[in-house]
Amino acid sequence: MTATGSPHLMDARTACARRRRSVFIEVAPWRVMATGPDPIAGSVPGAILTSVKSDFAGRPTASGGHLPLPEPAAVHATLLAHGVGPGDDLVLYTRRIEELSSAARAWFVLTWAGFRSVRVLDGGLPAWTRAGGWTDRAAQTRPPAPTQDSHAAPSFEIGGGGSSGIGIGGRRVLGITDVQEVADYGTLLDSRPMSAYDGALDDPRTGHVPHAVHAPSTELVAPDGLLRSPTEMRKWFLSRRAIGSHEVGAYCGGGVSSALLVFAGALLGQQVGLFVDSWSAWARDDSLPVEQGAAPTRSTVVDTDCA
Repeated sequence: MTATGSPHLMDARTACARRRRSVFIEVAPWRVMATGPDPIAGSVPGAILTSVKSDFAGRPTASGGHLPLPEPAAVHATLLAHGVGPGDDLVLYTRRIEELSSAARAWFVLTWAGFRSVRVLDGGLPAWTRAGGWTDRAAQTRPPAPTQDSHAAPSFEIGGGGSSGIGIGGRRVLGITDVQEVADYGTLLDSRPMSAYDGALDDPRTGHVPHAVHAPSTELVAPDGLLRSPTEMRKWFLSRRAIGSHEVGAYCGGGVSSALLVFAGALLGQQVGLFVDSWSAWARDDSLPVEQGAAPTRSTVVDTDCA
């Protein structure tokens, strides 16, 4: 995808040219996304090593999902320990093309927590090396800022965890009630594989949120690991009634693959709310309805124009 001028996405050539002016953050996925040895040795020089589970997720609770949002202050404190502040130019990347959604999850958390300049490297580390970027054997961390208290953080207007609302950076977090309303009156996207969306007949707590539309986030990534063109992505969203002034939301198993739908929506100028707790919380609550089957259903209560 062409990333020129985007406030959210950076192409590899631009990233190479801006290496000394940006803070690169390597994001490891919360689970292994691809088999076999790592095809690329080393990391972007000076990159900070992070992971979804330890840096961009909070502690799970009995009633929530397995990758809840962290507290905003904790996000700031983590990066401040590396000398990184809210005004720095951050570039997020993953080592493999299959892991792009993990960078999108980090983007969501950082912008939600108030970081002002956060971009995802289109195509990740493979695109970086194709563009002539070199790597170090081990990623480095920036030294802690000597004059700042690593426990200090600005005040926030939003709560952490899985609370609903609009974050400082304009990201919308959906709660259970929000999800039900979006499914009934807007468009709720389920980014999991079809097998998870369908559910198993012998397990009534598998399937999807009623009226959710199957929308696997993997389809947004081309074989070369780059995001598909804006035209292709817009058609993809339109085919699922996910472009327009109506409410659009997304979920998956734990708020990672669906974060890529939120990210793609932002590239198109379409706000997509994220149900961070996702299916890992929904299926646990026996009072919440579950729908099974391959054919997506649509609420007949309202039919909002997608123009």
